[in-house]
Amino acid sequence: MRQYCRYCGYLTVNNVPWCGKREEMISEAAAKSPNRCHDFAYNPMDAFQENEKGYLPQKPRKGQCDGQMKLF
Repeated sequence: MRQYCRYCGYLTVNNVPWCGKREEMISEAAAKSPNRCHDFAYNPMDAFQENEKGYLPQKPRKGQCDGQMKLF
């Protein structure tokens, strides 16, 4: 699962996105992009309330179509 600040329990958004764990302001672009924060605490609700369904990970894709021959 990819980590986004927007799905972290420590992020609060009033006028400015604020990380409560690190005690610092985060830009909106950084909050909406994937990261590797060690303080990440998953929250299924979107902090910006743009995605009403919450986090929806992509489904894994098949490597090859059914009936297709392998080359190697």
